[in-house]
Amino acid sequence: MIILVHGAYHGAWCWDPLLDRLKDANIEADAADLPGHGVAPGWIGDQTMANYIDAVLQKVSDADEPVTLVGHSMSGAVVAACAEAIPDKIRCAVFLAAYIPANNETVGDLVKLDTGSHVRAERIDVAGDDAISLKTGTLADAFYSGATPRQLSWAEDRIQLQNIEPFTHKFTLSEARFGRVLKTAIICTEDRAISPDHQKWMATRAACDSIIELEADHSPFVTNPDALSEILIRL
Repeated sequence: MIILVHGAYHGAWCWDPLLDRLKDANIEADAADLPGHGVAPGWIGDQTMANYIDAVLQKVSDADEPVTLVGHSMSGAVVAACAEAIPDKIRCAVFLAAYIPANNETVGDLVKLDTGSHVRAERIDVAGDDAISLKTGTLADAFYSGATPRQLSWAEDRIQLQNIEPFTHKFTLSEARFGRVLKTAIICTEDRAISPDHQKWMATRAACDSIIELEADHSPFVTNPDALSEILIRL
């Protein structure tokens, strides 16, 4: 069983092209909106890291056997937290073009270290909640640089604001729990949102058991789902 966890600004919709490929290969896979995203209850105020982690932990706990847990971008941190909480329920933690925090670190700390990122965003107030809005052109330049006009338009119609709180959440990770989970990092070599060198550094620091390079931008579930599905099927 593969559980797919979307990143910031997105919803479970982003996995649809990949889910189609996995279904064709008879691979059981599932994706759901994180709290405050897509069609999930709530909105900006519900987009907290604690809520994200709790929602994914529930899905993993409900599975009949250990799962392959795939986290994209910001949700690499969600996957790390779940691996810390219930290591025996995770067959493999997969970090797809993802942030991988260390103990006592935030995703925001990792964002600041990546001087090669093309992401341009601004903070805005939404009814008292501190949110992030992507600047015009950033989706095409940083997140979907390899997309066709149709793919980009599909994503633009669905993208949403993101609460800043998940980027400020400090993680507690241990060698005894997170450290013993099998880990794979998929490095997207054409990524402009999280630079490939930064991805490799985080993956190496986290002692990932395998580091796989994929020729794709930051969103291979849309722009290169065939190659991504082949990697996940082999894991």
